[in-house]
Amino acid sequence: MKKIRLGLINSNYTKIGPYTKKGTEIVVYNLIQELQKNNKKSLRLTSFSSGNSLLPVPTESVSYFSSTEDKHIGHALHHFFEMSLISKAISMQNKLDLFHINLGNGEYILPFLQFIRKPVVITMHGMTTEPFQKKLFPIYKEQNFYKARFISISNFQRKGLPYLTYLRTIYHGINTNKFSFNPIGGKQMIWTGRAIPEKGLDVVLQIAKRMKKPTKIFPIIKNEYLEWLQTEVLKKRDTINQIVRINFDFNVTRSNLVKEYQSSKLFLFPLKWEEPFGLTLIESMSCGTPVVTFAKGSIPEIIKDGETGFIINPSDDDIRGNWIIKKTGIEGLCEAVERIYSMPEDRYKEMRQACRVHVENNFTIEHMVDQYVEVYKEILAKKTT
Repeated sequence: MKKIRLGLINSNYTKIGPYTKKGTEIVVYNLIQELQKNNKKSLRLTSFSSGNSLLPVPTESVSYFSSTEDKHIGHALHHFFEMSLISKAISMQNKLDLFHINLGNGEYILPFLQFIRKPVVITMHGMTTEPFQKKLFPIYKEQNFYKARFISISNFQRKGLPYLTYLRTIYHGINTNKFSFNPIGGKQMIWTGRAIPEKGLDVVLQIAKRMKKPTKIFPIIKNEYLEWLQTEVLKKRDTINQIVRINFDFNVTRSNLVKEYQSSKLFLFPLKWEEPFGLTLIESMSCGTPVVTFAKGSIPEIIKDGETGFIINPSDDDIRGNWIIKKTGIEGLCEAVERIYSMPEDRYKEMRQACRVHVENNFTIEHMVDQYVEVYKEILAKKTT
């Protein structure tokens, strides 16, 4: 049986490998690892990414270093290298049967679609509600969209660009053997993610102080938000530590986070933006730790209210659902935290078990990869007929 020659166009901005911290590239690394591991999938893979990526498949690049590691490129100029990488992939299209794009929401590939003769699948990894996307995508709608098919990572994500040609929603998956289950948990709350305002780290400190619950925080530093982190979070740490212990540990690898998820009481995630998915949520639940979060973006598709944590409406003026806890905003988050801490031991263990089962049924790497392989085969079968 002839193998499908799949070209995965990724970003040159971040090195892809086992220690990647950026969400999209974590998913891409898991996808490539699992596809390569299972030869029965009948695929021959080529990755287009930075030259120093650590991948088990042939890698094509235009720059040895990722843009974040090259002082001459950085954030300001990496766009030119993304386009150069796409151009290289197109120049090799005669050696490929299909392209799978994992680069933003596909914005970079849109101008090139008219030059691509092979089918294109685009997984959308970001928000779709920004004004620039609402202006950009219609430019290419009539001319090029017939060549591309889109995968959403949540049903909510489609709302910003509802007119795209979506094949299906494929939720992210994780290695549940790596993020293994602990039925007991611990005493502290946990938060992890990018240290940016949208992720609600400042709110975590407010709730920890108010509820007097020890909290472990594992931020990923973003240089462009260092001033916000210093003024809105770190300056308040010493004052709060007089009331309750707050531990910070910066830029921890995801593998080292496993034991922290496993030994936590709950994952507090008071996000302020419309989250398109939320990889840390399924990592936490896989380890057995329930989630307390606002009903923003895709959250209601990932968390089962009252079973794997609690979902809270953001405010009295922003009601997203009829959740168990009727209070909204910070008041609602505090009530959810108190409910979990005051649960009888047997009820809490049931919630931890429900978290694990929910991930095993819906968010495994195997399930994610199987769906992508189905998509590849369906597209090529339609092309043949």
